Amino acid sequence: MRKLSVLFVAVLMFVGVNAYALEHEFTVGPEISHITYKEPDVMTEKGWFYGIAGKYTLKIDVAKDWKIAVGPELKLAKGSVDYSSPISGNMDGIDDVLFEARLIAGPEWKITPEMTLKPYTGFGYRSLVDDSQGMKTDKGAWGYKRWIRYYYIPVGVSYTYEFAKDWKGNVYAEYDFFVRGKVTSYLGYLPGYEDIKNTQKSGYGLRAGINVEKKFTSWGLSFGPYVKYWNVKDSEVAYDSLGRGWLEPRNHSTEVGGALTVSF
Repeated sequence: MRKLSVLFVAVLMFVGVNAYALEHEFTVGPEISHITYKEPDVMTEKGWFYGIAGKYTLKIDVAKDWKIAVGPELKLAKGSVDYSSPISGNMDGIDDVLFEARLIAGPEWKITPEMTLKPYTGFGYRSLVDDSQGMKTDKGAWGYKRWIRYYYIPVGVSYTYEFAKDWKGNVYAEYDFFVRGKVTSYLGYLPGYEDIKNTQKSGYGLRAGINVEKKFTSWGLSFGPYVKYWNVKDSEVAYDSLGRGWLEPRNHSTEVGGALTVSF
């Protein structure tokens, strides 16, 4: 009986200590960005995107000045882009929807009371739907819907510095290892064509940003710019039922934007 009592007390102490060792952080806010997508010598699309982004972070104390931080990140944005091509012509007002989901984890090291360093990695998914189905360029070329997906592994580092009471700045940089890309081109609505699925196997991504946060009693407000870049090589050739080969050309895209975030 005494052993059971000791075990019960030990469990209560463990649960109590770990309850205090857990820290939960939620952030959410609007984003605005401009994206330029290019397939060299083939076409260019560019336009403004408006969306919302959020994340949840669970922080676990593991040692003095050390924590483990893990959690999901989400972003959803809608935009309107203009298409231009020396081959196909021009087309304005194409609807785009961008979605991103990431799971990020890494140690958080408090170097000094003012400075914190956080290397991180995880897994990311990026989806872009570009829908010009039913539209025509000024040269009479029909548009179509494309669904582009990237799967990647982010590796980055974040540095935070508290430069004044309740004020801190953060800067981060990241390299994205491209795992796989999938592109579905919905050409099947046009006579004589069918939907095409291409696989992309080579590329990389980069991103960086800086923000300033003001801490209030129970919440914080931050703002700052960011940039994201993708460079993807030619896809594998996909063949339709008539034996025609289809290639998704090498491309690169640059997103420059700003975010306003509330944390609590």
